[in-house]
Amino acid sequence: MNNSNLISIIVPCFNASYYVKDVLESIQNQTYKNIECIIINDGSTDDTLEIINTFSDERFHIYSQENKGLSDTRNFGLEKAIGDFILFCDSDDLLPLNAIESLLSSYTGREDIIVGKTATYTWEKKENISVLPHPKEKQVLDNKNSEALIKNITEGLSPIAQNKLYRNSFLKENNLKFLSGIYHEDELWFFETMFKAENVTFIPEITYLYTVDNAHSITKKNSDKNLLGYLSVIKTIFNKYYLQYPEKGVIAYYISYLKKIIIGNYKHHSNYSTDALREMEKTFQEVNPAFNDNINLKRIEKTYFKFLNHVSLKDHQSIKKEYFNNPVNSLRKHFKILIFKLFSSK
Repeated sequence: MNNSNLISIIVPCFNASYYVKDVLESIQNQTYKNIECIIINDGSTDDTLEIINTFSDERFHIYSQENKGLSDTRNFGLEKAIGDFILFCDSDDLLPLNAIESLLSSYTGREDIIVGKTATYTWEKKENISVLPHPKEKQVLDNKNSEALIKNITEGLSPIAQNKLYRNSFLKENNLKFLSGIYHEDELWFFETMFKAENVTFIPEITYLYTVDNAHSITKKNSDKNLLGYLSVIKTIFNKYYLQYPEKGVIAYYISYLKKIIIGNYKHHSNYSTDALREMEKTFQEVNPAFNDNINLKRIEKTYFKFLNHVSLKDHQSIKKEYFNNPVNSLRKHFKILIFKLFSSK
């Protein structure tokens, strides 16, 4: 491992007084010392800024601004970062002591992104609960054919922006920034970074503790804003990538994969307003990609995502009724897929 690489850790903070001291201590105590920590107080109304200011570590750079939201705050951090690599850390999560060392030890000079395993963590009990979806063994992807996006479609990887070491020059060369003012900005960031990256490595070590008992987290809610955020993501992918890269077959399937997440949330967990559901119907009909088979997916998976997109073009009540989660785990689902294949082939 080359200790000359500077790692910029970006920590957006909003009303994080209950967590932020422990979070910053977990960064300060990293076994890898060549870091800068860019801490942005995003208009907190509690004691967050006062706690941040107790840290005198010269590697910590503290900024304060009026509340702008997570995307703009992360983008501000990217503007300030001078490191060779970028790591995002939320103000209610923790880094294991050797997190940076473990991530950086896999760098060979080729990787655009190095991804660690994320453990879900309960703050109250101070213990790990489980791990977010991640390859069991180390995997090195030559990503020119979008293998990372295909892996997400088939295995459901964690799309969080945190716990990934991004080569700063890769982000700058591709002008990669977070979309402002929406929920689920990480879903779009994951797509864009994994679409642009040429080399991605997944390591098996746990390098991030993701707090799951923060009641204020947006992942605890399923409001209209969550739905509208996802709809903004698929519209952006459709307009910015699908229409500009028609030869990239993975994009259509990825849009259908995100529709799957949206519809699954709608069917099982939500109570959206009529206006939000109308916007969902409108967006699904506008974001209607054509599919080709130039992608490394099983035949049944290709058929399923085409079927899912077909279902998404209907009214919201029909969408909820006809949606099913997995393509091949019951005779009823096999029958639905078969009927779809027979009619769509005519």
